[in-house]
Amino acid sequence: MARRPQRFTEDDFESLEGRASKTEQKKAVQRMAALGEQLAELSKKQIQSLPVEERLIEALLDVQLITSFEARRRQFQRIGKLLRNEDEAVILSYLTPKQGVKKLAQLDRWVDRMIEQRDPAIKEFCKSYNAAEAHSLRQHVLRFHRDVTRQASAEELAASKLKLLNYAQQVALISDNSK
Repeated sequence: MARRPQRFTEDDFESLEGRASKTEQKKAVQRMAALGEQLAELSKKQIQSLPVEERLIEALLDVQLITSFEARRRQFQRIGKLLRNEDEAVILSYLTPKQGVKKLAQLDRWVDRMIEQRDPAIKEFCKSYNAAEAHSLRQHVLRFHRDVTRQASAEELAASKLKLLNYAQQVALISDNSK
């Protein structure tokens, strides 16, 4: 018995819109694990004052005691998974003093440039920050422009831009750490 070709409707594609692909999800976990490494460098007192889940605080304190490379790698993967449940902006606010005000202003200008110029600015950003992924940046910029075309509220536009800025901050932290 032959199968009928499945016909997709516009509703099928709209339900997938905004969802991250498996690759994007994996890359996000890797970014979160790298952010976990940055968080683990904080002092014990700073870690305990983080406004996050208790399990995450315990995992960050545990990783400071682990000396085996493989065990640390697995622990950072676990930390990355725990970080997915936390607010990115809060986590980045604890790490941004490492970057400094000048760096944050520069990243904000990069975000504005990427929104204005799209691909040329995205490519240049990816050259400057080796942890950046052009596809993820394009997705953030496209979501922002889609919000503009559907005349979203100012709050929604600000939230969309903040997501792009958070991604840029994560990438900058990871890239600065790996240089």
